[in-house]
Amino acid sequence: MLFWHKHDLEKAILDLANFTPFPDEWTVEDKVLFEQAFQFHGKSFHRIRQMLPDKSIHTLVKYYYSWKKTRSRISLLDRQARKIAGRANNGEEAAATAGSDVGSELGSNTDSDSDEKKDGSESKITLCVNCGVSCTQSHSTSKGSMCGTCFTHWRRTGSLRPTVGPAKPRDRHTHSIMLRNKRKPPRGMYINHDDLVAMASGPGEQMLKAMDREIVSLKRQVQNNKQTLSALKIKTNEGIDQLRPSDAHSRINARWTNDELLLAVQGMRKFGKDFRAIAEVIGTKTEAHMRSFFVNYRRRYNLDTVLIEHEAEHGPVADQEEKMEVDGVPMESEVPTPGSSAPSTPTKISTSASAFTINNNKTAAAI
Repeated sequence: MLFWHKHDLEKAILDLANFTPFPDEWTVEDKVLFEQAFQFHGKSFHRIRQMLPDKSIHTLVKYYYSWKKTRSRISLLDRQARKIAGRANNGEEAAATAGSDVGSELGSNTDSDSDEKKDGSESKITLCVNCGVSCTQSHSTSKGSMCGTCFTHWRRTGSLRPTVGPAKPRDRHTHSIMLRNKRKPPRGMYINHDDLVAMASGPGEQMLKAMDREIVSLKRQVQNNKQTLSALKIKTNEGIDQLRPSDAHSRINARWTNDELLLAVQGMRKFGKDFRAIAEVIGTKTEAHMRSFFVNYRRRYNLDTVLIEHEAEHGPVADQEEKMEVDGVPMESEVPTPGSSAPSTPTKISTSASAFTINNNKTAAAI
């Protein structure tokens, strides 16, 4: 700063206020994150600092004590949600509550207003401003919409009904732990004030029986849906193989991969020389490919031993195919039999010699 102002101390001091950070600046998001972290971790400021990395532990402790003095039993999130709900309710009921005071509402005006609004509030579910319980019959007051219990208490005493009892001096620490570890109902489960009143005023067995009947009907519906789905699945599986297009010809490939070679050897161990069955198992080869595989890879994979193992497991199998010439072994048609004469090689030689003599005579005559 002194270098910027050419070492003018007065100008540097005056300009220093524009570059100093704001001490302990907490935005709304920081406050909400602090409340959530305090709900989860308590006074473990090291863990709270993981959610607020830009704040030091000293700043967190300092803010905690300032926040603790002004903290009410309603969290900042609940207060904001109720404020929005209160604005919506006040906007709808502004005409009825514009000229009324708290003292006048303690009289008959509040009763008449609540009776007029009873029919309209039965169709919608509202939240009580005091206890936060959802109810279908709400009573409009200057504090907002209240349930019947909170409204009766407020009408008689002029103050809001306490939702949490006072803690004993010896159990104050336990009470704070209970408030900190307060659990909410699972998702999809809500507390309805009307249901609570009905269970408290009358026998709750009727309501429970109705819920049991509803659960049984839903289970029955689920079972019927399962049976319908299984029947449809059986119908779709019947004959679906006949409708599938055969793409065997498009998948035929003459090149052998390592997996296909392994499948071919295992197929010969299981099916022997049934090349058609082995080709169907592999899927990408034909019977001719399997025959050429047997000829080309007979020594490399020791296929004779594989065939011997197959015959030992399944018994000897008659070879119905024609014997092929393998490793220089002559065919059966060329092997001489005892009753037949061997092919005369000298005859072939003499014939070729006579032809050679005739060709030489023709050449000499031409010369």
